[in-house]
Amino acid sequence: MSDRTLGRRAGELVAAVVVVAAVAVFARRVGPDLSVTVQSALFGLGATLAVVGAAATRFRQGLLFLYAALLAGAVGYAASTHSLRTAGTFAAVGLALVALFGAVYVVEERRYRLRRGEAVAAVVVVAVAGGALVAADLGTSPLTYETTVHDAAEMPADPEQSTAVVVGAATVDNDFVYREQVSFPAARACVFNGTARADVPVLYRAGGSYFPSSVGGNGLIRADMTVLPSQATVESLSATVPVERAEKCPAASDRERIVVVVDE
Repeated sequence: MSDRTLGRRAGELVAAVVVVAAVAVFARRVGPDLSVTVQSALFGLGATLAVVGAAATRFRQGLLFLYAALLAGAVGYAASTHSLRTAGTFAAVGLALVALFGAVYVVEERRYRLRRGEAVAAVVVVAVAGGALVAADLGTSPLTYETTVHDAAEMPADPEQSTAVVVGAATVDNDFVYREQVSFPAARACVFNGTARADVPVLYRAGGSYFPSSVGGNGLIRADMTVLPSQATVESLSATVPVERAEKCPAASDRERIVVVVDE
């Protein structure tokens, strides 16, 4: 192996390490703050860069495998986080398969090659598109949260089956077009039966799930603020218990009540 070839391969290795490190730093520091729409789009843009690299470099097969993985990630993540319904999911999977087999046929079977200038132009277009999506996403704070505590809570009729107690309601309103990640404010409750205190977290239940993860563009989610005290605690309370909101829980109480503390 000549010194020139060795130097070129060393440069390629260094470039690959730099790219992987940059992607890792971006994913760790910026990724969690992005909307799920932009996260899905970035998977797709990454797949585009992989197929461009496959058509422009000698790492054709490896980059085609990366393209397939990123394409599958883009479709899978979008289908799991967006309301595509059955028809939309099948359409997305069908288009992904067409894109996959089309790229493999053109790049691998037909040995299509991009010129250096064409590859650079494609990378610039993808970078600009990705930058615009990320900038638009990070430049907005579209979610508005509201929490309301009820005046009273009804205890479950059969604590052996369920101890869920609804103590309030919450909404998250998204006034932007991207589907955004949901993070309701942390909350906790102190349940007093007149003699003892039980501390329990407040969960947000919406659509049958205690962990709503995202809200669609220009969408609204309504959730029940729910606590799950122990069966013994529920059985020690009256059928209806007053609910209050406070900045912190009192150390003790000589009457039945549920005190809700929301970190806002």
